[in-house]
Amino acid sequence: MKTVGSMLQEARLKKGVTPQGVEQAIKIREKYILAIEEDNFGALPSPSYAKGFVRNYAEYLGLPTDAVMAFFRRQMTDVTRASLLPKGVSDPLNAPFVHLTPGRFMGLLVGLLFTVFMLYLGAQYFKIGKAPPLTLTSPVNQQIVESSRVVVEGKTQPDTTVMINGISTIVRDDGRFYEQVAVEPGVNKITVTATSRFGKVTTLTREVGYQP
Repeated sequence: MKTVGSMLQEARLKKGVTPQGVEQAIKIREKYILAIEEDNFGALPSPSYAKGFVRNYAEYLGLPTDAVMAFFRRQMTDVTRASLLPKGVSDPLNAPFVHLTPGRFMGLLVGLLFTVFMLYLGAQYFKIGKAPPLTLTSPVNQQIVESSRVVVEGKTQPDTTVMINGISTIVRDDGRFYEQVAVEPGVNKITVTATSRFGKVTTLTREVGYQP
C-alpha cells in the first residue's frame, strides 16, 4: 500500500537528493525527513508540524500537494492517539479506570468542560491583546546585494495578513511566506507588517543595499 512516506522517498530518490540535501534546501532537520519517509509522524514535534513539514517536503519535490495531503489526512485518521504521544505519556492513557463510578465520571466531565471553557476564554483574551509573532529569515539587515530583486522570507501565524512594502503576500498553512521584492541602486528599506485578525500589528524593517 502506497503511503505518504513512500511517495516522498521515491520522489526524493528520483530527484537524486540526500536527506541532508533536503535539510539544507527546506530547513527541516534530517531526522524529521527520515521520520516522514518512514511514516513515523509520532516522531515529529506535533501533528500541526507534521502537516506543515509534509506540505513543504512535497512542494520541494514537485509533487501535487493536494494529493499528498489527502493521503496524509487519511493516514492520520488511522493513527491511534497513543501513537502520537511519547511512550511515557501514552501508557497512563491505556490504563483502565478500575474505580471509575458514574458519579465520579460526571464530576470529572463537568470539571473538565469548565476548565477547557475557562482556558479557551483566557486564550482568546490573551490572543486579542497580543500582536502576532513575526520572524524574517531573509534578507539580513544592511545586507548588500548585486541583484535587482531581493528574496523576503519569514514566518508568522497562518491567519495573519502580511504586507511587504504595502503589498499583500500569501501566507501558507504553516505560517510561512515568500516574496521577491524589486530594489533600486543604493539603500532600500523593506518593511514587513503582520496584522492579526484582531487588528494587532507587528512590524519589522530591513535595510538592503543594492550595488549593480
